[in-house]
Order: sequence, then structure tokens, then C-alpha cells
Amino acid sequence: MIKNLSLSSVLPSTVLGASLLTVATVFGTADVANAATFDFSFSNEDGPVNGTVEGTIELPDGDGTFAATSVFVTSAPAALGYTTPFDVFANLAVAVNSFTVTGGTIDPLTSFFTAANETDGLFLNVPGAGSLLNVSGSSNGFTGVVDSDNSTLVYSSAATTSTPEPTTIFGLLLMGGVGLLSKRQKQAK
Repeated sequence: MIKNLSLSSVLPSTVLGASLLTVATVFGTADVANAATFDFSFSNEDGPVNGTVEGTIELPDGDGTFAATSVFVTSAPAALGYTTPFDVFANLAVAVNSFTVTGGTIDPLTSFFTAANETDGLFLNVPGAGSLLNVSGSSNGFTGVVDSDNSTLVYSSAATTSTPEPTTIFGLLLMGGVGLLSKRQKQAK
């Protein structure tokens, strides 16, 4: 039952709610960013450490030539000395970062990646070096798992994930605020 309903008591919350809804609609309709995740692996052919290095690469979704937004080594022989997952971007300086995606697949002939510091390095399809992950702490790149001709380098599509844009999150927070304000106003009556 509604008692003493007047426009002056409803108008402020209605205007506020409509304003917040408009802001949430305008700012909250940003597209969701899609990221494509690819797996990579290569095995030892020319280095002193037997085994396979595996990891993930995150790229923008779609076809084209992109820079990876993240690269992780998810598995490597223990003899290399890395703790997995190993965040390449957080631990190494990225020098070359170019991946060409065609039909949802990384083209291994036109994609190149190099990340290194004074002692550690990950190469994927580097001319003259191939693909390698060296022994951690060694300044020589050819001390670990090495595939100098990329004959074992494989890329495969792992998944496409949606990442909410900041404006979408902002819009959801605004809508939550409207609901909370409305609930408090109802409790105050």
C-alpha cells in the first residue's frame, strides 16, 4: 500500500536513477575485448638438454599480424632450472614480438619471438638460432632445449577468451550503486 505518494518524494530518486542508467548505458556498451590463446611447443634436437618446452601465447582475436600480450612457458625440463609457469614478459626483455594469424592459426613461417636478458632467453623461430630455451642463469643460448631448424616447433589454437573492458565494469558498478541507493531509500521509508 502506498501512503502519501508525492512527486517531490519520488522525483529525486527517479532523476538520479535515470541519470545513472544513462551513464551506465553510454559508458557500459564498450565492446568486450577478445583474446586468442595459442599453445606452442618445441623439442630438443640440437642442445644438451632433452625434453620439450611448452607454453601459451595470448594475441588479439582475429587474423592479422600482432604482438603477443603475454607469453608463458608452462612446462620445461627440470634441468633448465625454470619454475613454471614462467612469465616471459615479467622476467625477460622482449626484443622481437610478431605473430601472424591466418584462419585462426599462427603461421610458423612468418612469426618470430625473442625475449632475453643477460642470462636467460626464449626464442621462437629466430633466423639463425631457431627455437630455444636455455639453461636458466647461463648466458649461452645453446645450453638448453634447442631446435635450430624449427622442425619441432608447433603452434595450436587453445581458446578465445572474453575480457570485459573497463567501461563495462564501470557500468556494472554504476548499476549496482543505483540498486543500493534504491534499496536504502525504500528502507528509510
